[in-house]
Amino acid sequence: MTKKKLDIIENALKSQKIEEYEIFLIQRYIYETMLLKNKRDLEREISDFAYFIRILSQRQDSTGVGVIKGNSLDPSQLERNIAQCVGLSKVNTGPKYHLPEKKACTTIRIAEDKLLKDPLGVKNDLVDELISNCASQKEVEAPFGRFRTHTHNSYLRNSNNIDVNSVKTFYFIELSLKAQLNSSLSEFWDVGYYKNRDHLKFDERIQEWAKLARDTLKAKVPESNKEAIIIFPPRVLKEAINPVVGLHSLARAHYEKLSRLDVDAKVASDHFTLDDNGLLEGGLSSNPWDAEGVPHQKTKVIENGIFKNHLYDHKYALLEDTNSTGNAKRGDNGSVANGISNFIIKEGDISLKEMISEIKEGYYIQKFSWLNPDIISGYFGAEIRNGYYIKDGEFKYPIKLGNVSGNVLEMIKNCVHISKEREYNEDSYFPYITFKNLNVSS
Repeated sequence: MTKKKLDIIENALKSQKIEEYEIFLIQRYIYETMLLKNKRDLEREISDFAYFIRILSQRQDSTGVGVIKGNSLDPSQLERNIAQCVGLSKVNTGPKYHLPEKKACTTIRIAEDKLLKDPLGVKNDLVDELISNCASQKEVEAPFGRFRTHTHNSYLRNSNNIDVNSVKTFYFIELSLKAQLNSSLSEFWDVGYYKNRDHLKFDERIQEWAKLARDTLKAKVPESNKEAIIIFPPRVLKEAINPVVGLHSLARAHYEKLSRLDVDAKVASDHFTLDDNGLLEGGLSSNPWDAEGVPHQKTKVIENGIFKNHLYDHKYALLEDTNSTGNAKRGDNGSVANGISNFIIKEGDISLKEMISEIKEGYYIQKFSWLNPDIISGYFGAEIRNGYYIKDGEFKYPIKLGNVSGNVLEMIKNCVHISKEREYNEDSYFPYITFKNLNVSS
């Protein structure tokens, strides 16, 4: 059925004598349960599809690119969409560009068989498990929750004989946990995507979130420290590393002279190694091919503190006369841009427990209100939402409020310890890292 949709769009493009084109089509199936007061409140099933057309208009020394989104295959609407896309290609000009040609892709499994065969049954079983785990927590309520399963069927075809498809499954959780002590209230609210079922770990995750909700009731504001030692867990690390190191690793940033990471330069601590891997099993952004149909691959970005490679999509590979590393990402509007796939930081040789025991005085930050570092400069300043003060190698008391500030590009030069343990968080697979020389203000 989906191949027939692709054929309809392609035939319409050919009938209008469009020579250079790309069609990306996605069919989505979503099963959702909303919870109120830890009981099922609303069930939804969503099935939809959308397509994006890119048309190239060549000039002597430049190329125009038009992009249009559609969800109707009505012939007259399709004709209007193509005409609008052609019009956009006449005005949106940029450097010389052509669509990539077909290359063999690595076969990887990015969908779970059980979820493909019985999405409603899997969703219902997991919602029951989520409700049960919430109900077992003492002195904590779950006023709101949302759980979804996703199945995405993606197809890409272009005028240079690329014709690829993939099926991906993943999960989504949003959950609020509330604790109360006398007249004081605290709430832990989390939201995130999880690639595989075994990443959900409801028993561990809900227990940890409930503890954070309870501990926040007795949390203190941290004392100021201009040379603080702080442990970043994998999820917080992702919020710091991916936007900043991600941008500076891109060929686009190198071409536009924005990147502060030069090949063969010392950019991080000796024991810091980072890869980009679009084929990572368990990575949310994993796929056999990128947004242009170029095969995904594993690329060494930083090795033992030395910057090794920028990440190229097809456009910037053409501009710098090199090969794409499969780092094209598609935006919500269908446009294609240079971007990371999944980041992996190599594990260390010390456990998290040992890391904590090594700290005479420091902090463990479970969650910031909003980290949001400046992607160009790397600077950030963020309020602590949940964390712990460490004294003489153990957690002394929970902390909240206060502010942590620093620079991500300098942080990676100041890694004290990297843990053996690593965790998946959407498009990252990161350890826990202890950093020095950060600033904590009350």
